[in-house]
Amino acid sequence: MINKSKLLYILSFMVAMFIGCEDTNDDPVADSTLETPTSYVFESRFNEGESSVSYSGQVVRNLLINDIKTQCGTDAGSGDATTLLSMMANDDASRTILTTTSPASMQTTYQSISSSHLNDRLSAVSDYVITGYDHNAGDLISSWVTDLVANGKTNADGLRLDQLIQKTLWGAVSYWQGTSKYMSKIPTDDNAVSDDGDAYTAMEHHWDESFGYFGAARDYNTGYTDDTDRKSDPYNDSNGDGSIDFKEEYNIGWAVTAAKRDLVTDADGNALSVDYDFTKTIMDAYLEGRTLIYNQAPLEEILVQRDIILETWEKVVAAVTIHYINDVGADMIALYPADSTAGPSSELSADLNNHWGEMRGYANGLLYNDFKKISGADLEQVLFLMGTAPVYPVAGYGAFYGYHGGLITARNTLRDAYGFDDEHTSNW
Repeated sequence: MINKSKLLYILSFMVAMFIGCEDTNDDPVADSTLETPTSYVFESRFNEGESSVSYSGQVVRNLLINDIKTQCGTDAGSGDATTLLSMMANDDASRTILTTTSPASMQTTYQSISSSHLNDRLSAVSDYVITGYDHNAGDLISSWVTDLVANGKTNADGLRLDQLIQKTLWGAVSYWQGTSKYMSKIPTDDNAVSDDGDAYTAMEHHWDESFGYFGAARDYNTGYTDDTDRKSDPYNDSNGDGSIDFKEEYNIGWAVTAAKRDLVTDADGNALSVDYDFTKTIMDAYLEGRTLIYNQAPLEEILVQRDIILETWEKVVAAVTIHYINDVGADMIALYPADSTAGPSSELSADLNNHWGEMRGYANGLLYNDFKKISGADLEQVLFLMGTAPVYPVAGYGAFYGYHGGLITARNTLRDAYGFDDEHTSNW
């Protein structure tokens, strides 16, 4: 038998525990759900106070692609491909970043960001044969570099080699990595545990790496007045430390291209009736998707944001290709009455050569999205109609304007494949 005093003690203890539990339950429970931020900043779920965002390799590859075109101008006709090949390999720890900012950048050499390079990324797409040239991007770029240092930026066929090299790299490296490689991993990625003890999960990291290849500053949506700033003044000292951090505060590559295509107006400078707003659509999806990943939301919700990125990024590639089709078409119309015998080396062909190299280089990029909406047959037709070199008045009126008509067909094929309106198609 339990005596009265002992019983009273037990009852008193139970009441105290009950009251204590009630008091605890009255306190608000902390909500760990993350609201979508305005900048691409995410804290680690595993290491308190530490960022979970990491994509240094992507930053340096974008910088290398950006700067290789500048180096092409320096090395053209020099007979020496040493520097260009070294940049492709990123094998010189002392090599200074050619891109400059004001205020000066925090990083001064490529390897101070990362030792990642371009050659291994080109090897990863060696199975992709570029229509018309019948070679993969790595082999083509190697031959174009050799041609450039031997003969100058424009070769005997009118190919602007610096443009072809850079724009093909944007597609074969940054675009392919950001879409086909990393976004294909999301459905099977682990999002519950740290990836090998790092501050992020595998899913978080792959999403970040895709974002890195897009090339946007972390405050892409809020740190810039408009798309003109993202295009022409592509950096912002967001943290006010008196320097520009290439890893966080610089817009480059596809992020700049998206901004350029958002700036379209009609011939009189008026805004068009439809606003695709590529920049905001892509950035919003990256922010929302990354937040859903942080919150461990259902996979199907994350994939909705992934697909928005994939589809909109592809539209940017198509839109910039259309832009240069329009430029090439205008160059051709201006060229024929000016010089009916002009060929690749004519001074009057300079704009045509330049714009054609950009057109074909960007168009090559459409091959590298395994999720692409354009059909294989339509893309093959577009690249076939573009051919492998510009066509000039010297080829004869029929051939010259026959080629021009083919470019219009290619443009319309892209328009229909992506559902672009006629206003944009004509004015990009």
